Amino acid sequence: MSGALIDILNMTGQLIAILNPIGAIPTLSIYIINMEREQLRRVYRLVGISIPLLMVIFAVGGRYILQAFGVNLDAFRIAGGVLLMGIAMETLMVGGPRAIGAVKEPEEFVLVPIVTPLLVGPGTITELILFSALYPIYEVIIAALISSAFTYLVIRFSQPLLKRLGSNTLKVLGRFMSLIIAALAIGMILTGVTNYIESLHIT
Repeated sequence: MSGALIDILNMTGQLIAILNPIGAIPTLSIYIINMEREQLRRVYRLVGISIPLLMVIFAVGGRYILQAFGVNLDAFRIAGGVLLMGIAMETLMVGGPRAIGAVKEPEEFVLVPIVTPLLVGPGTITELILFSALYPIYEVIIAALISSAFTYLVIRFSQPLLKRLGSNTLKVLGRFMSLIIAALAIGMILTGVTNYIESLHIT
């Protein structure tokens, strides 16, 4: 496989792990379990539009955000790793981001808290900004769109998945993904620290 394809696959896998749509299904079901079919269609349509839109925005603008604030890439790696570790630990301890109180209209919760921060949260945004500084922008956009499509499909078929697998199974899968996130976080921290030490010419 070409280097670009490998990069895209690696980024896609990491983004899917951090988006963790399977782990979000039990929380999502709290909001949509009593919805009528037309309301569900509106929810799925908004999810399908807003997730890729947000991800492409951060994929395209990520490197400029770092430049605008004068943030060193390795410092951002370390900070992002710490943030991802916190997200992973929260998922392991409480099963995922805490749900927000019930709402009446789907538009009230599709963007907050379902799309963000439950799916496109600080961890996803951090990864997109980091990727945008490390890889060609077209590769990051492709990875963002593929992971968005996967997330949409999981959310779109969340109710059949919940009925077939059960809430407990999905929670276990969500916690497993949090271990992947923790491993990614450790890798980011180690890379950032190693690069910083090397920049000081310390052996």
